[in-house]
Amino acid sequence: MDKVGNTTQTKFPYLVAAFGVGLMTVAEVYSYVRAMMLRAMFQASGSHGSGFEGGRQFSGGFGFGGMNMLSTIALVVAIAGIVWLGLAMRKAPKSS
Repeated sequence: MDKVGNTTQTKFPYLVAAFGVGLMTVAEVYSYVRAMMLRAMFQASGSHGSGFEGGRQFSGGFGFGGMNMLSTIALVVAIAGIVWLGLAMRKAPKSS
């Protein structure tokens, strides 16, 4: 089989996997930033009022924010795309 046939067989699974991983990245970054902003808002020191306290803001570690519905959907799409890509690559004929 020619090279065009090989790339066509793995093109759509690769796009689905890349879309799922990209969407998961965006959802997790958004969730993390939202959690850090909320945390900074609650740590605001009364009269000084900026809401950003440098090192104390990050004292709880750098864990990701909570999973939301978009993150869950993105995770399912990413896993499905990676499995589909693996199966498509396994079936692809080897050419030299």
